[in-house]
Amino acid sequence: MPWNYAEAKNRIRQSIIDAPLVKAQNFATEYYPTYITEENLRRQRKEISQKPLFGLAGKKPVLVETIQIYVNITNYDEYRLQDGVENEATHKRALQFLHLHYSACDRIVENTNAQRVDFHSARMHAVILESQGTGISRSSLIEALELANQLRMLSNLANQELADNQLGARFRIGIDAGPCVAINSGNGKDKEPLFLGSAANHAAKLAEGDVPGIFLSDRVRTVLGLSAVGSLDLERLTVLEEDYYRDSLKPELFTDTAGQIKTAEERTQSLLAEWKGDILAKKEVPISNPSFTFHRMEPPLSKIEYSKLSPSNSIRMDMASLFADLDGYTAYIDEAMRGGDVSEAVRAIFVIRGELQTVLERDFGGRKVRFIGDCIHGVIAEGTSENIDLVQTVRSTAECAGALRSSFDICKKELRNIDNLGLAIGAELGKTPISRIGIRGERGVRIASSLATTGSENLQGSCNGTQTRFGAQALKNLPFGLHDQFNDSGFSNNMQYDDVAATIVGQSSTTKTSTTPVHRSHSVAIKK
Repeated sequence: MPWNYAEAKNRIRQSIIDAPLVKAQNFATEYYPTYITEENLRRQRKEISQKPLFGLAGKKPVLVETIQIYVNITNYDEYRLQDGVENEATHKRALQFLHLHYSACDRIVENTNAQRVDFHSARMHAVILESQGTGISRSSLIEALELANQLRMLSNLANQELADNQLGARFRIGIDAGPCVAINSGNGKDKEPLFLGSAANHAAKLAEGDVPGIFLSDRVRTVLGLSAVGSLDLERLTVLEEDYYRDSLKPELFTDTAGQIKTAEERTQSLLAEWKGDILAKKEVPISNPSFTFHRMEPPLSKIEYSKLSPSNSIRMDMASLFADLDGYTAYIDEAMRGGDVSEAVRAIFVIRGELQTVLERDFGGRKVRFIGDCIHGVIAEGTSENIDLVQTVRSTAECAGALRSSFDICKKELRNIDNLGLAIGAELGKTPISRIGIRGERGVRIASSLATTGSENLQGSCNGTQTRFGAQALKNLPFGLHDQFNDSGFSNNMQYDDVAATIVGQSSTTKTSTTPVHRSHSVAIKK
């Protein structure tokens, strides 16, 4: 059913009750000792080992010193596009490419003290946690550099021996360090660990760009005894050269999780041999031919079950991709950490993101792809499996975007101290594949990746906290009654649900009786 103001207000109030203020645990002094005790018990019971924080109970925040690692594949579009255009063949090739490198990344991470947080298109996010309570250590930063180097080595070797040199990747890796708030926002087996704070955002920004290499923040460089470089712009021009990395830091030996010391080459060969064994035993899909098979599904997309997707059972069809990001939340959580009490900030993120997901999935039949920090990515489609109605899909996406902002405004009224937060929304339309790739089983990763998903994320990034922006394909299929909502660049300022619903006779979220379209000025400011 469509969004309704009274219902949204009631469920937001209930969410606030269900997410009480909870004092965050300190990782080193409170959480980690308990984790070690539980881990020892698991070993005695011969149960599967569990890395810290990834079994974190819902709504239980933990303050932790982290090293944030973002790995971005800079040549992804060489596989996703052909002459600047994507099609079914290029989507298969792109997913095959990511399938190999997701598997390589996970095999490296799982044999270190690092933990993979998530994959998002051509980007991996991993963390190393400091358990001593004495700040960021040089040894942990060396471990992060070891991980980066090993990841590239295994991906390159896997491309040579498993993919006939057809799936080579170039990596840009950003590393920053600092305190974060760790929470789990997943449900059931669908764990979604999140690390909120500026260190995660800064590492992600360092990984942006086309120049491969390892890019370090000044905080990391200082601990390593390297000279600071100043602004982010300068950091983007400062690559940690391979020869300097080897000669100065000398990460020549690696200790794996079993306590065995190996050279980088020995470790890489060992992991590749294990990988080949899994393929021979049919535990893994062959990299050279993962057999991606696409089908279309009957909307609504809320019916997608990610656990049932695989290379041989993938979706590809027209849909809208939508990103909605909490503008100003990173500064808010950083300030809360400095003040020593993150309870309000954590409750706010649970309530707001829970409401955004409910609006997307329950009110508009969309499907959440994932949370990315304080951002939600979702997809929407209207029509049948044989014929997606592009105009109706864009209408529903516009209604959803308006409802997201309307619900967010209710959250701002019901929650305390979030007046400085905003919501930036971007949406684009296009054929998009959705699948589950990487290592089989629970370690598999859901993915929705296309020009539409990349475009919607970039559009969101160009907005400030009151703006919504639609891309060229979405604007091309915009219902006539909604044209006045957007300027020529696709921006709409403070577009609410009733602004969109008023163009549909008889539909309104409140007692408003007017069905006259709300006209917006075309002089919408663009975020710098």
